Amino acid sequence: MKFITLITIFLNFQISFAEGLNNKLKAIIKKHHFNERTLGLYVEDEGREVFSINPNRLMIPASLTKIITGAAVLNQFPMNKKFETTLWAKAGNDLERLEGDLCLKGGGDPSFVSERLWFLVNEFKRTKIVSIQGDLVVDATRFDEELFDSGRESVRVDRAFDAPVSAASFNWNSVNIFVRPGNKSGVAATVFLDPENEYLELENKTQTVAKSGVKSIEASRVRVGDHDKIIVKGSMSLDAKEAVIYKSISNPNLWMGMHLKEFLKQRGIAVKGKVKIGTCPSDAVLMATSPSKNLNEIASDMLKFSNNFVAEMLAKNLAAENSLAPAKMKDGIEEIKKYLDGVGFKRKDYVLENVSGLTRENQFTPVQLATVLNSIKNEFLIFPEFASGLPIAGVDGTLKNRFKKDEQRQWVRAKTGYLDGVVGLAGYIGRKNNSPLVFVFMFNGDYQQGMAARPLFDELIDQIK
Repeated sequence: MKFITLITIFLNFQISFAEGLNNKLKAIIKKHHFNERTLGLYVEDEGREVFSINPNRLMIPASLTKIITGAAVLNQFPMNKKFETTLWAKAGNDLERLEGDLCLKGGGDPSFVSERLWFLVNEFKRTKIVSIQGDLVVDATRFDEELFDSGRESVRVDRAFDAPVSAASFNWNSVNIFVRPGNKSGVAATVFLDPENEYLELENKTQTVAKSGVKSIEASRVRVGDHDKIIVKGSMSLDAKEAVIYKSISNPNLWMGMHLKEFLKQRGIAVKGKVKIGTCPSDAVLMATSPSKNLNEIASDMLKFSNNFVAEMLAKNLAAENSLAPAKMKDGIEEIKKYLDGVGFKRKDYVLENVSGLTRENQFTPVQLATVLNSIKNEFLIFPEFASGLPIAGVDGTLKNRFKKDEQRQWVRAKTGYLDGVVGLAGYIGRKNNSPLVFVFMFNGDYQQGMAARPLFDELIDQIK
């Protein structure tokens, strides 16, 4: 009898807590002048709903989609899964001179950046070959030739978040543009492209000015044949701090090959031929290998910085693991849907068109996203890595500049999402001596009010915390 009484007291406390929280959160929403029809909110405590508004309404998740992509990838692959980028050539008798082509075979590594290319070239350097008489061939046949997933928004832009995807990709298929003032008024600013090689042409239309407080630098990327040109315009003061702009490139396979040629040159290895796109011959010999970071680290790159490129690379790798043919995005999406089947989703109840969320076609409910978050929380082999990969409030990733109060910092680990008129935040709210709460906050409305959704969500979490 005493046991039943304790359960009754506990349940009454839970009901009272939920009712009190419900009133407080609705008051905050009203204070911020939000129409509840634009919101999808859901908070859960160990399977018990403690607050919700439109929890079962299908809404555009934007980059909250990466929660689902991350969960599927971490379920499919072991944590130490690596993707290898390799160099191949036909064996010859001359130890220092390669008579034929050197072929780079892309392994779909989303983390293949300058350091890993140096690793690959340095390993090749130890073969003692100093001259390549043939061409540099880039083999990207692990994936199909679709560089831009048809599930993305249809209009292409030159910003880094819209970078193309290829099995042979380098530095997230983006270039960093650093701009510093010149040494005197009237001269052009100094522009650095990083990484830099023959693939990129620079047109510098900037000016350094004496007036303080001026920094109106902008950059654009245009395609010129099979290469790209970076055009930098604007003015900046003599005392201005460095500006940095990120732009995508348009031809990832050539971009990769040109960098390989440059890195070989810097290690004293001359290439006589050209950079070409093709396939490695079946009788070639392995010359060098550069493994990627562990999968859990790559997944963290995707989650912390909401990297669309990494999400789509990982989805194509899901397809590539189960097929000898070049991987297609639709097959990667199918693998993610199989994961959702296992979680208990019915395919008619959601829409998944793009794995990064760069579309308005995706449709999920707050409860569905919470179901995935709970599924992750209950999988010990996945949850620690997934939670550490999420942006940490006030510390890093896309939450670095949010939740600055001491009592908020580090207690929220959540994925952000954003498109014009779409704002999302979903993840876990930590509690001392208790399990974390699962929450999903979504806004679908007009652009102007969307700008106010972030502070609304932050205040809601502050009250829940």
